[in-house]
Amino acid sequence: MSVRREDFGHMPDGRAVDRFLLDGHGLSAAVISYGASLQSLFAPGRDGALDDVVLGGDTIDAYLDERRFFGAVVGRYANRIRKGYVDASGAFVALPLNDGQNCLHGGPAGFDTHVWSLAEFGEDGGPFVELALDLGDGLDGFPGAVSARARYWIPAAGELVLDLSATVSEPSPVNLSGHSYFNLDGAGSPETILGHVLRVGAEAVLPIDEGSIPLGAPVDVAGTVFDFRGGGVIGETMDPADPQIALTGGYDHNFCFSDTGETRLLAQLHAPSSGRTLSIYSDAPGLQFYTGQFLDGSAHGKGGVRYGRHAGLCLEPQSWPDSPNHAGFPGVMLPARATYRHTIRYAFGVQ
Repeated sequence: MSVRREDFGHMPDGRAVDRFLLDGHGLSAAVISYGASLQSLFAPGRDGALDDVVLGGDTIDAYLDERRFFGAVVGRYANRIRKGYVDASGAFVALPLNDGQNCLHGGPAGFDTHVWSLAEFGEDGGPFVELALDLGDGLDGFPGAVSARARYWIPAAGELVLDLSATVSEPSPVNLSGHSYFNLDGAGSPETILGHVLRVGAEAVLPIDEGSIPLGAPVDVAGTVFDFRGGGVIGETMDPADPQIALTGGYDHNFCFSDTGETRLLAQLHAPSSGRTLSIYSDAPGLQFYTGQFLDGSAHGKGGVRYGRHAGLCLEPQSWPDSPNHAGFPGVMLPARATYRHTIRYAFGVQ
């Protein structure tokens, strides 16, 4: 087992970006300080060969040229909030917009756009690195200062854990997640994710409007293109004639789980050609499933690859989109000086 630090280039203002290489328990991961992003993750396939299963770039320029959120920790609010929200005093808090009328993944100055600092790295039953981000009042467009931590850890065979936490100086919506794009056939594979088999245990999903904001309460997945409870091939289940699929050209929807705070299995993914499997566990009440339909070949991937449509998919455990504006959705308002915590566990195997 090992963990080491190396250079990953510089920001336009000269600030250094680091890369941390974690190797242990059958996995090799690389995390960069820009966006606290998972830059690579090598996992074995059925034949024992290691392949990189997450999309990303070889240089910092690949992340700066286009904002695709590759592997990033997204916040202060992952997913979308339409325009803003009403706070406890009844005042409307306008948020910075970067997706039509929405604040997406924290807006123009979201967590993914910042260079995080090193808190610590080493071994704790497995290699780990913990990164820190401290933003002053209003620097990300949300009220109050925020301090966040992201800890990547390989604690056991085939497992990568992402522990997220945050505190705020003023009451604020907080919702953090990891935005990795997975392709279990390999990030440079010509195979898209449409042949992957997905299972999601949720019984409900949030239908969206043309701006990708929830229409209202969750609806039952039974008999719909969102019923992955028994597993389904993504490309076969994704019906382009379905009105919800037609809105975004694929899946970009939140699956709903009970808000118990308990860690449980949310989703399982399998690539029949490579044999790789991925099980995702989390204590979050939602899972955003996105099929990478907005990748258009312009993004510079690792090894000179250009990532096209459906080159990867995202399975993002988080709270529900636009929660501050929907009564009955899981609570996301973090009181001042309270601590937000969220854990995601990625477990890899073969089948």
